[in-house]
Amino acid sequence: YKGALLVISHDLELLDEAITRVLHLDRPDEDSEGSIVEYRGTYTQYGISREADEARQSKKATQQSKEIDRLQRVVDRFGAKASKAAMAHSIEKRIGRIEDTRVHAARGARVMKVRFPEPPHCGETVLTAEGLRKTFGGPDIFHDVSFDLGRGERLLVLGLNGAGKTSLLRILAGEVKPDNGEFKFGYNVQAGYYAQEHDNLIPQRSLVEHMRDQAPAALGLTETQLRGMLGMFGLSGDKVYQESATLSGGEKTKLALAMMMVGKNNLLLLDEPTNNLDPSSRQSVADALSSWQGAIVLVSHDADFVEQLSPTKILLMPDGQEDYFNESWLEIVSLA
Repeated sequence: YKGALLVISHDLELLDEAITRVLHLDRPDEDSEGSIVEYRGTYTQYGISREADEARQSKKATQQSKEIDRLQRVVDRFGAKASKAAMAHSIEKRIGRIEDTRVHAARGARVMKVRFPEPPHCGETVLTAEGLRKTFGGPDIFHDVSFDLGRGERLLVLGLNGAGKTSLLRILAGEVKPDNGEFKFGYNVQAGYYAQEHDNLIPQRSLVEHMRDQAPAALGLTETQLRGMLGMFGLSGDKVYQESATLSGGEKTKLALAMMMVGKNNLLLLDEPTNNLDPSSRQSVADALSSWQGAIVLVSHDADFVEQLSPTKILLMPDGQEDYFNESWLEIVSLA
């Protein structure tokens, strides 16, 4: 393509292949007016240059703060003396000139610190599916899909668009019924579901209300505790009282993931959980899930994320063929 492109994306491979400039939106804090800084080159080159700029910016901001403090001490010492008043006034002007050109330390990317709670103990077999079939009035999307999942295992569901990956997860989550077949959870299994399109978010309800709706009453979690869980995902301050309809795509993803955290789940059904997440947040979620000991059924086209989660086996849709996972399957993940 020979035309111009204006791209917003979290796909780092795409950004390195397709772009020649990066516009960085910089805001020192939530109340400051932002600015745009332009970088030439690929996304990787931007990352290197931006890191160097932030280091220089932080160093200069520290130097300016120290100089202002030093000059202010001189003013405080001599300002009350009539013989030194002119000197103090001159120094105050110097402070003003520094303030006019003051550099603020760059606000680095917010790093989420996510840790999913220990999964409750459950039976050795977490999930069994037999002969599942689904249609929406036409040809079968899939039929005769059977599989099982053991405690702590991770199942990657693979298939091209339209192969029924999302429909399968919706069946397992109880969102829709299969046309044939059945599935059942094992002893003491509690499943959490992440919907790709955030179908489980209610537009008019606030973030805290969503968390309260998901929290088991027996846990007796306080609002402070619920806000703390939201804070792990970078959702804090007055934002937790906003309606979910006002959130960005990435913020909706973070809320939906936080809602799974509040439940006592030992099985997670994840349908493209990294969509809309920036690279830093995606890495935090990958780190948290890779160390989590519960069972996972995953749909994802993010090969790096899949590799970090180390699936135990795969389920090929729409045929329902099972196989053990190995790295050769990663080549297919991004195509699925």
